[in-house]
Amino acid sequence: MVDLLREVLEELPFPPIAQDMAVQAGHPAEPALQALMRAAREVLGDPGAAWDSREIQAIAAAPYDEELRTAVGLRLERRWTAAETVVRQLRGNADIVVEDDDAAALHLISVGLGLALLAPVAPRWSEPQAWTGLTARLLETLHSDGPTVQEPSDTRWRIRITTTAEAAATVRVLHVLSVLRVRVVSLFTARLPGDRQLVDAFLSSPADVDRDTIVHGLASVGSDVIVTRGREEDAADIATRVLALSVALVEDPARAPEAAAELVLADSWEIIDAASGEDSTARVLRLQWSPERHVLLRRVVAPFTQTERNRASALLDLIGAVSEVRGDSDGYGWREDLANGQSISVRLSRPADTVGVESLHDHCSEASRYQRYFTPMNSWREDNLRHISGGHRGATLVVTEDRERIIALGNVFPVGPEDTQSAEIAVLVDDAWQGLGVGALLTEHLIDVARRMEFDRLVAYVLADNRGMRSLLASSSLTWRATPDHDMGTTVVCLVADLV
Repeated sequence: MVDLLREVLEELPFPPIAQDMAVQAGHPAEPALQALMRAAREVLGDPGAAWDSREIQAIAAAPYDEELRTAVGLRLERRWTAAETVVRQLRGNADIVVEDDDAAALHLISVGLGLALLAPVAPRWSEPQAWTGLTARLLETLHSDGPTVQEPSDTRWRIRITTTAEAAATVRVLHVLSVLRVRVVSLFTARLPGDRQLVDAFLSSPADVDRDTIVHGLASVGSDVIVTRGREEDAADIATRVLALSVALVEDPARAPEAAAELVLADSWEIIDAASGEDSTARVLRLQWSPERHVLLRRVVAPFTQTERNRASALLDLIGAVSEVRGDSDGYGWREDLANGQSISVRLSRPADTVGVESLHDHCSEASRYQRYFTPMNSWREDNLRHISGGHRGATLVVTEDRERIIALGNVFPVGPEDTQSAEIAVLVDDAWQGLGVGALLTEHLIDVARRMEFDRLVAYVLADNRGMRSLLASSSLTWRATPDHDMGTTVVCLVADLV
């Protein structure tokens, strides 16, 4: 039986991963880190691609037969030599052997063999990204710290990764990229809550560096990694690229949804009716593009950060400003004058308004907040702010003083999840601006927006003793009537007005 196993072993071809490693050792055609990480991914997904089951049987039986031990030793020596050579390529000097090379080769061989042994019986298995991220961290420690020779760059990439906020984290990102022979065209960071930072970069690499290797390499030093193919214009510096995008949007504002998706590396985007679709969540960014249309951006891998929401807001600001200069800003914003001569702006809310909306609630008295929400509002969770600032079906309008501080907020949203006929209306005005006509102007714009979204009727829930809101509605362009609503009790009045 042992003799038969030895004969089979001597004629047995090496499995695919072992063959690839031998080719890389003899004729390196890609970065050593990429070759090793690809092998790590493949061996986790299919350990048999690295170690044939008959090899494993021979290894188990070799200690008991001298001839079989010799045959096994010859195969292991070929694997060892290939692994050691690729490790030297990783260090950047394939001609010099150091003590760590033997240890690294032993590690690579034993890990692959161990996975092949465990695969048929293991009750648990690692997630591929966690496995390759750990592998990358181990391999990076073997890489030379010396300068990397920059090769001709053929492929453009854009990356997005979340790391810790210390400077060393950015250095680690740059080190991983240098190991992969990837050149950084431009890089910028933004601080995130919780001592984290967002790292954005435009890269270029030799054509033989693939996306998966960059993804898994970066996963070793951060999280929420996104890598997408870039374009030729990504070779330009950031300022040039932003100015070119601005010119393109001025010439064709209809490109804005696609530009917003590209700006925040969304996986998909679509234009939807303002009263339909998903509300904003961590991985869904809803933008009020016009009173009738919203844009939904979606992402699978990583949640949208506030920084990315602010970028989308800046793009909306650009479109609104261009439209105002052209005199066709209806739908993006309106300038209004109060009776005292003060000028205010009314516009669709944007993702970056969450800070201003929270500040508005802080400025309002507890009584004003209670009249709006019928309950004390002592704190604002992120999701609440995101929704109330426009990330919902319907519309949110904000009123600003000199285009800066938000002094009022108005919402129109469907009464029910599937309701396309009735919408609820609600208004909150900073106490210091009450009695000046802000609420009346805002309400009329909300009524107009509700018509443009093709709702048939508006509903307003008002505390019975809230004379100010009841007077404001009574003075509006609609006729309101009280309608019983037993769910709300006697302290709340349900007012209904037809829009058609």
